[in-house]
Amino acid sequence: MLWLAISLFFVWCAYREIRSSLVAPPGYDDPQPITKPYLAMVIALALAFAWPPVHRWYFEHYLSRIATDLAEGRNAKVHCNTVWDTMLDTQMLAAGHAVISTGEIGLQHPWCSTLQSYLHHPQRASEEELWSLGMLTHESMHVRGEANEARTECQAVQRNYRTAKLLGVADAVAKKNALDYYNNLYQQRAVSGIMQAAYYSAQCAPGKEWDEHLADSSWGP
Repeated sequence: MLWLAISLFFVWCAYREIRSSLVAPPGYDDPQPITKPYLAMVIALALAFAWPPVHRWYFEHYLSRIATDLAEGRNAKVHCNTVWDTMLDTQMLAAGHAVISTGEIGLQHPWCSTLQSYLHHPQRASEEELWSLGMLTHESMHVRGEANEARTECQAVQRNYRTAKLLGVADAVAKKNALDYYNNLYQQRAVSGIMQAAYYSAQCAPGKEWDEHLADSSWGP
């Protein structure tokens, strides 16, 4: 909201400058000529300060459409938390969280930015960027209706390939990213301690009990 407030201030400055060229300002007999450099500057500043929140809202809507698709039609609404949002979030220690009953997904700061970075160069994704991909899929599985964290993560592991493709990543790169997540990040959960172990199951593997045999599974052919 602060960014928009500053943007609106510069919009008002531009309006005042244009209006003074049409209507004589108080104390003047005639309208004043527009100071073009000043007008250009305040318009540029208004656009610059409006860009971050507008871009964030667009990205949220984009992710919401993808999350809804992953949740098999159950309406999802993704919110990218700002630093302030994260500080006020009752689940601030969770990188992401979802409310099954409402479909609301919250991604803490700066995970949406990390996901955007992933989309800029998926072919050389870092571990952190792969986490952001998996987080979107994981929270979408909650919206889909699963509450158990281990099962939710297993469902997400099998759909990370689908998520990457929905995000516009090339097929071969999307498959590699999904397999890297499963073979590296997911397998680390088995030895990372109690908290991470809650998201892991040995049954989450090709041919095992939790294999859903999806046509586009991350570990499929």
